[in-house]
Amino acid sequence: MEQHTNAAQFAQRSKRVMDAIHLKEPGRVPFVPTLGNVIALEYGVSIQDAMLDQKKVIPALDRMLGDMKPDYFYAPDFFPKHTLDILKPVNINYPGKTPEMGLNFTYQVADHTFLEDGEYDLFLKDPSDFLMKKVLAVKYPALAGLGLLNPYTLCGSTVMGFASFAAPPLTKALEVLLEAGKATQAYIDSSVALLMHLMEQGYPVWGSVVASHPFDDFADNIRGLLNTVMDLKTDPVLLAEAVDRYTQVCIPAVISLAKRSRSDNVFIPLHIGVDEFMSPEDYDAYYWPPLKKMLRALIDAGLTPFVFCEGNYYTRLQTIKDVPKGKVVYFFEKQDIANAKRILGDTACVAGNFDTGLLMHGTREQITEETKRLLEVCAPGGGYMMSNSISLDNCKPENLSAWYEATVKYGVY
Repeated sequence: MEQHTNAAQFAQRSKRVMDAIHLKEPGRVPFVPTLGNVIALEYGVSIQDAMLDQKKVIPALDRMLGDMKPDYFYAPDFFPKHTLDILKPVNINYPGKTPEMGLNFTYQVADHTFLEDGEYDLFLKDPSDFLMKKVLAVKYPALAGLGLLNPYTLCGSTVMGFASFAAPPLTKALEVLLEAGKATQAYIDSSVALLMHLMEQGYPVWGSVVASHPFDDFADNIRGLLNTVMDLKTDPVLLAEAVDRYTQVCIPAVISLAKRSRSDNVFIPLHIGVDEFMSPEDYDAYYWPPLKKMLRALIDAGLTPFVFCEGNYYTRLQTIKDVPKGKVVYFFEKQDIANAKRILGDTACVAGNFDTGLLMHGTREQITEETKRLLEVCAPGGGYMMSNSISLDNCKPENLSAWYEATVKYGVY
């Protein structure tokens, strides 16, 4: 009986969200919060434990579901600690790597440059070789031996090139890769167990498949954010070509991952295209084209892009409107949400913009009033989902309950 009830709730919640995506008025505005470490921190699990085995999060998850019941549950996104310990990344800090910071600080990825000034031609000449020798072998010191691998010598008319695998540094790197692969797969298995638990309880999931904007991916993992932003002015042609190369590879990879995962949505967090970093002209010329290409490819593959526009996104609305009707969800952090609904409302579903800071520090009354305000502005006509501005790490459970209860009470059509 319980299984039948949960299946019915799963279908009801899915339909509520899909109606909003298709710009219809569901029976009630969907409640789709973006949840981060709050799942662990406020419900009795350390972040380090969550990074070791996501099954450890399940009891905390069940306690959270007593305080609120999302229509789509944001998939927990903890990093696998065992893999990080094996690879020893130079640019990621996390619980256990810096013991004095304790077990509950949020992992941080520091800006780091792996493609130096003057190396664009080297990257464009052979991106795969560059990624292996200049990025992987440097980002992860345990993989330094990859710098000795030359795939071209393996494809010759003899097999003599395989002697390179006997070199101790390369042998060590290959052993580390295998160890990291096993550790990561074990963690993925624990993640699947958590997601299956959610779905069995009647909760559809979003965010289990994540795609980086190719521009962001190149900046975050190869060139460095600050250098990439400066390259827009000093080397825009080379940067655009590098991002285009990335785009051609990223799109089929994420579609394949989504299909294997049986996900109907793909989460795309955007961060470099914010008003603070990029002029409207540069956004339209260099940032939007690869993003538009990715969105249309995902849609053509039957997937719904859930696009999170980090930071200020006031000047981008007319540009990002150029998508197929009823096929994209835009989550906003900082936005004139009334203007966003006015411009995008006949094209894309709008979400986000509930101040996460208010959820963390506000009173129950303040949270209820802000919920009512957003509903009054955005709910009419459909195409709206209640969500917060940025991922939630710290928040009193009673504030989560207040937000959910106000959405259910005042979000009825």
